[in-house]
Amino acid sequence: MRTPGDDAAPIEADAADSEESRVEVYVTTDTSAAPHKADEPMLYVMYDAAHPEGDKLYFTEAEWEAFVLGVKDGEFDLDESGNLP
Repeated sequence: MRTPGDDAAPIEADAADSEESRVEVYVTTDTSAAPHKADEPMLYVMYDAAHPEGDKLYFTEAEWEAFVLGVKDGEFDLDESGNLP
């Protein structure tokens, strides 16, 4: 079974900085793209709008709320080197 990111290759930092990336989120009731979450009434879908054909992350409502709380609490803040502490 393929997992998103299985085919990911390391990229140089300069290459990552030169490409524009824009994260967007939408809510959907269509769970066909995430069959493991088919019983959910709705999903939050996060994707890179600059590369909409790329992988998407699917969150249940509870997962999305936990993610947003983590962002607000600084759980994903980076240090001066751009790394998670």
